[in-house]
Amino acid sequence: MPNFITEMKRRNVFRVGVAYTVVAWVIAQALDLVADNFAAPDWVMKVSLAVLVAGLPVALIFAWAFELTPDGVKKTEDVPVTESITPRTGRRINYVITTALVLALAFIAWDKLGQNETAADVAVVDKSVAVLPFADLSELQDQEWFTDGLTEEILNSLARLPELQVTARTSSFEFKNTNTDIGDIADKLGVAHVVEGSVRRIGDKLRVTVQLIRAHDGFHLWSETYDRSTADLFDVQRDVAENIAASLDIILDENVRNRMFSTGTRNVAAFEAYLKGRKLFMQAHARGTSALVTLADANVFLEQAMQLDPGFAQPAILHADRYAHRLLENGSLIVGDIGTLDADSAYELLMRDLEFATDNAPDAASRIVAEINREFFAPHWHRLPKLVNQFREIVDSGAALPESLVWIQEILQVTQEFELGEKLAKRRQQSDPLNYSGWQDEADVNINQADYERADAILKYARSTFGDIPALDERSILIALLSGNKETAIALLQDDFDFSGDFNYYEPFLAALQGDRTTAVQMADRFEDESSGYAAGLILTYHALGDAERMRSLVARLDASTVGPTLLAIDLAITGGVLRFDLDDAPNLKKRLAEAQIDPASFKTIAAP
Repeated sequence: MPNFITEMKRRNVFRVGVAYTVVAWVIAQALDLVADNFAAPDWVMKVSLAVLVAGLPVALIFAWAFELTPDGVKKTEDVPVTESITPRTGRRINYVITTALVLALAFIAWDKLGQNETAADVAVVDKSVAVLPFADLSELQDQEWFTDGLTEEILNSLARLPELQVTARTSSFEFKNTNTDIGDIADKLGVAHVVEGSVRRIGDKLRVTVQLIRAHDGFHLWSETYDRSTADLFDVQRDVAENIAASLDIILDENVRNRMFSTGTRNVAAFEAYLKGRKLFMQAHARGTSALVTLADANVFLEQAMQLDPGFAQPAILHADRYAHRLLENGSLIVGDIGTLDADSAYELLMRDLEFATDNAPDAASRIVAEINREFFAPHWHRLPKLVNQFREIVDSGAALPESLVWIQEILQVTQEFELGEKLAKRRQQSDPLNYSGWQDEADVNINQADYERADAILKYARSTFGDIPALDERSILIALLSGNKETAIALLQDDFDFSGDFNYYEPFLAALQGDRTTAVQMADRFEDESSGYAAGLILTYHALGDAERMRSLVARLDASTVGPTLLAIDLAITGGVLRFDLDDAPNLKKRLAEAQIDPASFKTIAAP
């Protein structure tokens, strides 16, 4: 036996076994990473692991029976011991083992430590749930807007419970019309439970089926089928949410119930009109379809909802967005029917909607968000510091926030509330893990604090997770500029950057960076003549050209427009908190900053070329 073990050592069998095991582990980790990114079926990894395991005895047998020689591979018994080079081969295998161990340790460090630098904390807590979009089982498959709306209202009711972690709509709806395993969905969303269901609607008759599933073993904690009429819609929603909460051991007293079901309306017809308008609202914001749906189309149904229930606040928030886009982007296609909507009328309607949303908000968080936005568009900003402090108290309390915070992040950047902005971004990352916006917001916070290295790391993580998204690319370009790397910014703009839609103002900016003044000016003139799109985007172009006269003219014109100070403040927030123009050319913005107790000296400045 000792001679056998000695011979195994001489033939490097033990070394081959160790080398194979370590290398196979590294290969398995790489395959797992690739399989996750390409959404490969489970059998791919199972087969790969089986092949790797089966290969170990083959490698050991090969090491025992064969030997590498200068003349190639030979049977060990055919190589005299005096001519064997197994000691030299053993040293080479040691190098392989060392290299594989280094790779393994590097992967472990990246997996356990590196990702934590940018990824949100996704530790699964027991009281956590994702509500998946209910299936439309109606005969004509034409009730998607209704089933989605019911799903969202159940989700929103549960989200009002501070004890319960609820995945936001965007991430939950990523799994719409897919056959993804419940366990995989829960892993990706970082939740312990999943709700799924279906809706069959025939006229005024409803059949709603719902089940609450424990993700790790697929056990149904609760399920129910409701055969009701559409008039009972809110009762069904209430019963589903209460049963889910009770199944997760959350105590519901009367105050909690009131908070859960503060939906803003009990009028089923108004609710249905709101759901139709909201679906068109979301389609309009996609901005990528050839037959574009506009906010004017959405507002037809939102106005119906407000007429049917004059105290229903949620439609007013969405309804206001058309007028905000009209004032900030002029004739942008998303607005729709621009010929009938002048700036003064748009402003009057915007402020009316925001005031209505403030006065009729279903909860304190919705009220303060609407009120901050109203102040941001108002002629004075005296109340902005107090309102931001009230918003901070709501966030610190852990209260549920509205799904849409509109311009809150930009307001926090302008008011230098970076800690609150980062807290909000982290919260969004946890509740909405499949939405890039939380990482975009965190990058913005760091860019505005001039921590470009941290912001770049966040963007790299987001891009590796969500792919190439123009909004993320835009921030990488901004970081390159603010870091003094003009050539990097040019390369990023030339590398398949999408100049269409929301980012068309970057085309003259690229020409300006390349030193092509003639092209840059021609493009900028055409942009201004068309009077549509995000005009403040030309600030980057005129700054890159060092054209003080054009900059002064543009800034003065924007500042004097209906919501000029708001527009310039938004641009300041989304371009790194850098003043590229003289505040004396924007007296209205300068006045608003003073009213909000914001020191202009707190903003960075970059001299034009």
